[in-house]
Amino acid sequence: MSEMNDVARNGRNGRRQTDPVIEGRPDPQVVARPTRRSFTAAYKLRILKEADTCTHHGDLGELLRREGLYSSTLTSFRKQQQAGRLNGADPETRRAQRKQNEAARQRDARRIARLESENQKLRALLDLQKKLSDLIGVPLLTEPRE
Repeated sequence: MSEMNDVARNGRNGRRQTDPVIEGRPDPQVVARPTRRSFTAAYKLRILKEADTCTHHGDLGELLRREGLYSSTLTSFRKQQQAGRLNGADPETRRAQRKQNEAARQRDARRIARLESENQKLRALLDLQKKLSDLIGVPLLTEPRE
């Protein structure tokens, strides 16, 4: 009887089974999700200013390595600057633009829903017309009259 208790407590091989969470190790089944980096407009402008001052061979690569950036990220910063999105637009302007964009998306979604509903009704009418022409024996005109 005590043999069964030892097996239950210690496992088959006689060693104590331990829970990895109890020992302080993280659970290997839980995957940590990385967080995406975001950059402020001031940071982007600072990096662009520093990149513009890089004149010697290797200076730009050193800057990118130091900041942990890719050259494509620097290119996207430049495109944003050329588009005028880094000029320090106040939060109220950005909020108004987001509201306008959201209103346009909702308007488009309503229009798409209306058109899909209309399309569904027209398809039903076509099916009904085909069935009716089969019932009464009148062929549908598939080619327009000249």
